[in-house]
Amino acid sequence: MERTSILSLVVSAALGIAIVADGDDDWTGFGTWGLVACALAYLVIGLLRGALSRPEVALAQVGGVVVFGAVATVALLVDPDVGRYVVAAGWFAHAGWDLVHFRARLVVPTWWSLGCIVVDTVVGVSLAW
Repeated sequence: MERTSILSLVVSAALGIAIVADGDDDWTGFGTWGLVACALAYLVIGLLRGALSRPEVALAQVGGVVVFGAVATVALLVDPDVGRYVVAAGWFAHAGWDLVHFRARLVVPTWWSLGCIVVDTVVGVSLAW
Protein backbone atom coordinates (compact mmCIF):
# COMPACT_ATOMS: atom_id res chain seq x y z
CA MET A 1 0.00 0.00 0.00
CA GLU A 2 1.30 3.45 -0.88
CA ARG A 3 2.38 5.82 1.86
CA THR A 4 -0.27 8.38 0.84
CA SER A 5 -2.94 5.68 1.09
CA ILE A 6 -1.92 4.81 4.65
CA LEU A 7 -1.92 8.47 5.62
CA SER A 8 -5.31 8.89 3.96
CA LEU A 9 -6.73 6.00 5.98
CA VAL A 10 -5.42 7.40 9.26
CA VAL A 11 -6.59 10.96 8.60
CA SER A 12 -9.98 9.88 7.27
CA ALA A 13 -10.60 7.58 10.23
CA ALA A 14 -9.86 10.48 12.58
CA LEU A 15 -12.09 12.79 10.54
CA GLY A 16 -14.94 10.28 10.50
CA ILE A 17 -14.72 9.86 14.27
CA ALA A 18 -14.60 13.63 14.79
CA ILE A 19 -17.71 14.10 12.64
CA VAL A 20 -19.78 11.61 14.60
CA ALA A 21 -18.33 12.31 18.05
CA ASP A 22 -19.81 15.80 18.34
CA GLY A 23 -22.73 14.39 20.31
CA ASP A 24 -25.23 16.13 18.05
CA ASP A 25 -27.96 13.65 17.16
CA ASP A 26 -29.44 15.91 14.45
CA TRP A 27 -28.85 13.98 11.20
CA THR A 28 -30.67 16.59 9.08
CA GLY A 29 -27.65 18.91 8.94
CA PHE A 30 -24.30 17.49 7.90
CA GLY A 31 -25.70 13.97 7.85
CA THR A 32 -28.04 14.85 5.01
CA TRP A 33 -26.42 17.69 3.10
CA GLY A 34 -22.88 16.39 3.59
CA LEU A 35 -23.92 13.49 1.39
CA VAL A 36 -24.77 15.90 -1.42
CA ALA A 37 -21.61 17.95 -0.77
CA CYS A 38 -19.48 14.81 -1.16
CA ALA A 39 -21.05 14.05 -4.54
CA LEU A 40 -20.53 17.67 -5.61
CA ALA A 41 -16.89 17.47 -4.52
CA TYR A 42 -16.30 14.60 -6.95
CA LEU A 43 -17.83 16.64 -9.75
CA VAL A 44 -15.78 19.76 -8.98
CA ILE A 45 -12.52 17.87 -8.44
CA GLY A 46 -13.10 15.96 -11.66
CA LEU A 47 -13.65 19.21 -13.52
CA LEU A 48 -10.52 20.80 -12.05
CA ARG A 49 -8.42 17.74 -12.89
CA GLY A 50 -9.77 17.56 -16.45
CA ALA A 51 -11.07 14.07 -15.75
CA LEU A 52 -14.55 14.74 -17.13
CA SER A 53 -13.54 15.15 -20.76
CA ARG A 54 -15.24 11.85 -21.63
CA PRO A 55 -19.00 12.41 -21.76
CA GLU A 56 -19.82 9.15 -19.97
CA VAL A 57 -17.58 10.08 -17.03
CA ALA A 58 -19.09 13.57 -16.81
CA LEU A 59 -22.61 12.13 -17.03
CA ALA A 60 -21.84 9.64 -14.25
CA GLN A 61 -20.66 12.44 -11.96
CA VAL A 62 -23.71 14.60 -12.64
CA GLY A 63 -25.87 11.51 -12.13
CA GLY A 64 -24.18 10.93 -8.76
CA VAL A 65 -25.05 14.45 -7.64
CA VAL A 66 -28.67 13.96 -8.74
CA VAL A 67 -29.02 10.55 -7.08
CA PHE A 68 -27.44 11.57 -3.77
CA GLY A 69 -29.43 14.81 -3.84
CA ALA A 70 -32.60 12.76 -4.31
CA VAL A 71 -31.66 10.51 -1.38
CA ALA A 72 -31.16 13.57 0.85
CA THR A 73 -34.46 15.08 -0.27
CA VAL A 74 -36.40 11.86 0.30
CA ALA A 75 -34.83 11.50 3.74
CA LEU A 76 -36.12 14.93 4.72
CA LEU A 77 -39.62 14.28 3.36
CA VAL A 78 -40.34 10.97 5.09
CA ASP A 79 -40.88 10.27 8.77
CA PRO A 80 -37.71 11.34 10.66
CA ASP A 81 -37.21 7.86 12.11
CA VAL A 82 -37.19 6.45 8.57
CA GLY A 83 -35.27 9.39 7.10
CA ARG A 84 -32.31 8.73 9.37
CA TYR A 85 -31.97 5.24 7.88
CA VAL A 86 -32.44 6.54 4.34
CA VAL A 87 -29.52 8.91 4.89
CA ALA A 88 -27.44 6.10 6.45
CA ALA A 89 -28.12 3.98 3.37
CA GLY A 90 -27.07 6.94 1.23
CA TRP A 91 -23.73 7.14 3.05
CA PHE A 92 -23.16 3.41 2.56
CA ALA A 93 -24.04 3.81 -1.12
CA HIS A 94 -21.58 6.70 -1.35
CA ALA A 95 -18.88 4.45 0.12
CA GLY A 96 -19.63 2.10 -2.78
CA TRP A 97 -19.40 5.06 -5.17
CA ASP A 98 -15.99 5.83 -3.65
CA LEU A 99 -14.87 2.24 -4.16
CA VAL A 100 -15.78 2.44 -7.85
CA HIS A 101 -13.73 5.63 -8.15
CA PHE A 102 -10.83 4.08 -6.25
CA ARG A 103 -10.73 1.06 -8.55
CA ALA A 104 -11.19 3.13 -11.73
CA ARG A 105 -8.50 5.63 -10.73
CA LEU A 106 -10.45 8.38 -12.45
CA VAL A 107 -11.98 11.69 -11.38
CA VAL A 108 -10.32 12.02 -7.94
CA PRO A 109 -6.94 10.92 -6.60
CA THR A 110 -6.96 7.40 -5.14
CA TRP A 111 -6.05 8.72 -1.67
CA TRP A 112 -9.21 10.86 -1.79
CA SER A 113 -11.57 8.04 -2.70
CA LEU A 114 -9.92 5.69 -0.21
CA GLY A 115 -10.28 8.23 2.59
CA CYS A 116 -13.85 8.97 1.58
CA ILE A 117 -14.73 5.27 1.85
CA VAL A 118 -13.68 5.35 5.50
CA VAL A 119 -15.45 8.62 6.36
CA ASP A 120 -18.65 7.59 4.57
CA THR A 121 -18.72 4.22 6.33
CA VAL A 122 -18.15 5.77 9.76
CA VAL A 123 -20.91 8.34 9.18
CA GLY A 124 -23.27 5.66 7.81
CA VAL A 125 -22.70 3.41 10.81
CA SER A 126 -23.23 6.28 13.24
CA LEU A 127 -26.55 7.17 11.59
CA ALA A 128 -27.75 3.59 11.46
CA TRP A 129 -26.72 2.91 15.05
